[in-house]
Amino acid sequence: MFLPQVDVCERPTEVVILVEMPGVERSDVRISWKDQTLIVAGQKRQRSDGNARYMCVERNYGPFRREIAISIPIDHKNAKAELRDGLMSIHLPKLVESTDRNSIPIE
Repeated sequence: MFLPQVDVCERPTEVVILVEMPGVERSDVRISWKDQTLIVAGQKRQRSDGNARYMCVERNYGPFRREIAISIPIDHKNAKAELRDGLMSIHLPKLVESTDRNSIPIE
């Protein structure tokens, strides 16, 4: 089973998740959000050469699923992801609390 390596970084306005995905096609990855958990799932397919006989296979292939719990309030509707050069960057903006006050100050 293929298990991509993950780094999670908090910045002032967002949480950034970096996922190593060498050889994974964009179309083979699904990203979702459920109950304060980011889910990255998909498939790393083995590219085969029909004329080759492998003598050694050390790379991992197959389905994968990573679930990353995020305890910070996230605006997941404005999240963005990018896959470039085998590295997926997922940007999760922090939920900005409303500055409207429900109380009335007493002077």
